[in-house]
Amino acid sequence: MSWIETLKQTELGRELLTFLISMVPVLELRGAIPMGVAMGLNPWKAMIFADLGNMVPVPFIIIFIRKIFDWMQSK
Repeated sequence: MSWIETLKQTELGRELLTFLISMVPVLELRGAIPMGVAMGLNPWKAMIFADLGNMVPVPFIIIFIRKIFDWMQSK
């Protein structure tokens, strides 16, 4: 059994998967909320965990975006 299947068996695991999926740039909230609901989470709970997970990368983007742009311009 994969670790994803193991996580799906508990409420905390489903919440964690929803949180992690919302951190993926392409999927974000559009993928995390429906996935959380499909795994059996309450829609409000799925939305809360997806919103929290979606906010995690923001401080890193704010801190490192200028360095990334400088690096891209030097290539």
